[in-house]
Amino acid sequence: MKVCMAKFNPNDFLECHINDALNVLKSMKTTFPWIPELSRKDIWELLFYSILLHDLGKCAIGFQKGGTQGKIWGYRHEILSTAFTQFLNYTEEDKNLIALAVLTHHKYLTELPVPTKIEEFVWENYLEKVDELLKNSDYIEEVFMPKIPYWEVYLFGKTIGKFNLSPEWKEKIKDYNFDNLLRWYEQNWENHKDELIFLKGLLNACDHLSSAGENSIRLLPFVAETLELKIPREKWRSIQKQANQIEGNLLLRAPTGYGKTEAALLWADTNAHRTKRGVSNRIFYVLPYKASINAMHDRLLEYFKNPELVGVLHSSSTYYLYASNLEYKRLSSLYHKIFTPLKVTTPFQIMKAFFGVGFFEMTLSELANALLIFDEIHAYEPNVLGIILAMPELLKKYKTKTLVMSATLPDFIEELFVEALYPKELKVPAEEADYFTRHRVKIVDGAIDENIQELAQEFKKEHLTPALIACNTVDRAIEVYKQLKGFNYRVMLLHSRFTYGDREELERNLRNNLNSYDFVVATQVVEVSLDISFKTILTEPAPLDALIQRFGRVNRQGWRNKRIADVYILTKGSEKDNNVYKPYTIVRQSIRILEDLKGQEIKESQIPELVSEAYSPVKNKLTETIKEYKQIALDLFRGLQPLKKSESEEQFYKMFQGLEIVPVKFAGKVSELIDKGNGIEIHHYLVPLPYWKFFALQNRLGDIFTYDKKHHITIANLKYSYELGILDEIEEDEIL
Repeated sequence: MKVCMAKFNPNDFLECHINDALNVLKSMKTTFPWIPELSRKDIWELLFYSILLHDLGKCAIGFQKGGTQGKIWGYRHEILSTAFTQFLNYTEEDKNLIALAVLTHHKYLTELPVPTKIEEFVWENYLEKVDELLKNSDYIEEVFMPKIPYWEVYLFGKTIGKFNLSPEWKEKIKDYNFDNLLRWYEQNWENHKDELIFLKGLLNACDHLSSAGENSIRLLPFVAETLELKIPREKWRSIQKQANQIEGNLLLRAPTGYGKTEAALLWADTNAHRTKRGVSNRIFYVLPYKASINAMHDRLLEYFKNPELVGVLHSSSTYYLYASNLEYKRLSSLYHKIFTPLKVTTPFQIMKAFFGVGFFEMTLSELANALLIFDEIHAYEPNVLGIILAMPELLKKYKTKTLVMSATLPDFIEELFVEALYPKELKVPAEEADYFTRHRVKIVDGAIDENIQELAQEFKKEHLTPALIACNTVDRAIEVYKQLKGFNYRVMLLHSRFTYGDREELERNLRNNLNSYDFVVATQVVEVSLDISFKTILTEPAPLDALIQRFGRVNRQGWRNKRIADVYILTKGSEKDNNVYKPYTIVRQSIRILEDLKGQEIKESQIPELVSEAYSPVKNKLTETIKEYKQIALDLFRGLQPLKKSESEEQFYKMFQGLEIVPVKFAGKVSELIDKGNGIEIHHYLVPLPYWKFFALQNRLGDIFTYDKKHHITIANLKYSYELGILDEIEEDEIL
């Protein structure tokens, strides 16, 4: 048989797939010239032979017949491929490195049925599959082998000749010693950790990208020149110009609306490796919330135009791409590969690599010499902040550079980043920062239920609508919404426990019809989501940095014409607020600070100092917690074994992942969509639920969650209202 396929439906010849993967390697070789420096000088050569051999086991007649019939062969082809590494003209050590990359390019060592002679049945099964492979020995000898010199010349400009089948290869392949390979790995993986990471990671990258029909990696156009097309250089602000001159790590503090995003991109431009075709470093723009990530993706597409150049990664980014009428299947797949030069993402997508989640070696390879931009760094909980602090430290040896920026960063967090990064620092001068001042403090004694009726009347009378009413919990937001509706105002309710589809519709309504509402009652979701501007706000007490974010939804462009808007802060929250903000001391301190500013403007230049003061009573305790989590992350990564499934993967999901549940009223619709092959549409009907809420509901209401094994969805027997979202009440009506 002179034909062997690598893939079926659509069909792809084995030599064509290898050729495509080598095209990706050639693209990588020119795009990432720093890889040999970070691993070993001949890494591209070892990777070449890893690609060459990785799918050779697919020549087995069982694999070929099964593929043509649409059946799964039932044996791991990469096990057979690994045995060919014995014919490489390398040291035993180098042959083992290549063999391990080939062996684990689909599954980890802990998941593979690696054949050993000790297990007679397993070894006999291996020998049977080798016999199946040898039935296509003519293809290997007459089609595959003659192509190798041409591929070598294509990649390296010369023949290398490091792979030659011996005359007795058909016998030797039956005697490959997998025991020795595994023993060598256990004894030597720590000394070869970086080589194993890059070999497996880049083999995965070449294999996955070529399988997706791509032959090269994308580069980003020169950033400064691209920005200049929209913002002429003479209109760049002083900090933006300075950022464009700074090499190395950077800590940037600037007020909201200043243009931090452009400053960060200009910093990236200066620190990037430039080729004739553009910037080749991978740039990760990291934000804490999906809503702000989606908005940033839209914004960056305005600059770079092509969605192949600007990616988006978060837990529901596929649906976001679908809803944006982009090629969601193709792009979502590519964004998970080493392809797109600029990715807007959550920190959790990067953290996965340090917890050994997924193809973590590929992510680590992509992070080599990358440029990390952390925006809104103030928004993270101490555990997440600790892990973020560990990442740049772990990536130092990979020459990764980091920019951290915020408008409201407490000094103790700033000190932690200075300690970790030794960055240069850029801060907008006080006079320039104060140009963006646009809010005046008004303190309201008492809680929201005592004041809402009177203040609503005042806001309406003084033409201060649409006004934002910011609550700390969903329960309180629903109560206030009902009160305002009872007073016959035009009100919208917005919180995180609507289905994604309903929330998207609500936000679209706000963007397009804000002035048709008197009041929008919202929870913390409003701190990060919509680019809209209210005339005033009434907010429950919260930490000062969170309050500053809420104020940011008011009078957004007021700095342009020196207009100052009043922002109203209540002195009392609800009992449940103690569970939302821990320790609650920060909230009390924040209110004390604002009471001292009663009737005064909040100068933008004051904000960092005020936020630091708000955290001063608890900064030592928070610093200790952050450092604890940083150390946990450092220890986890230092113990992380390449090529093995990590025990910390489960820990990662427990720490950071919530649930997405389907209200029972939509269960039938969701099942129908999945059965019809329209699974992407079910996102419309999902409600995000944090684990603490999941367990609290179970404890209070009993067995209200059911897992549908057929459709892989969790159904919640809870009432759902298009107006109020999911409620903490059992749905007692029969759902058809």
